[in-house]
Amino acid sequence: MAKGPAESITIAERRFACNADDDVAIQLPGFTNETRMHGDGGAHISKSRKPGNISNLNVYIDSERDDLEYLQEITNRLDFVDISLTLCDGTVYSGSMQLIGDSTAEGTKEGWAPIELEGPTLEKQ
Repeated sequence: MAKGPAESITIAERRFACNADDDVAIQLPGFTNETRMHGDGGAHISKSRKPGNISNLNVYIDSERDDLEYLQEITNRLDFVDISLTLCDGTVYSGSMQLIGDSTAEGTKEGWAPIELEGPTLEKQ
């Protein structure tokens, strides 16, 4: 199977083209494990929940569509939004996520905005 960049991402019903040079990182929600040692040399596993995450992704900002303002509006919302990420091989991941960090900063030279999303659900369709 071929591998490659993300083609596009839809955030709350608005589609954004993705940068073809990005190596997008996709982390599914679930658990992280940590080994906790006992004083007698025994051990147990401590589990913590982790959110789904999409990072290392740049989206093209179209000023005629007010894309930067739209991303800020999404960031200002108090809840998660539906997203759908399409990879170049046709694989689709969708879930309920929210923009995190400084996901509303556009680079004006080339028109890309780096975004990162996290949320409780993200699964392959």
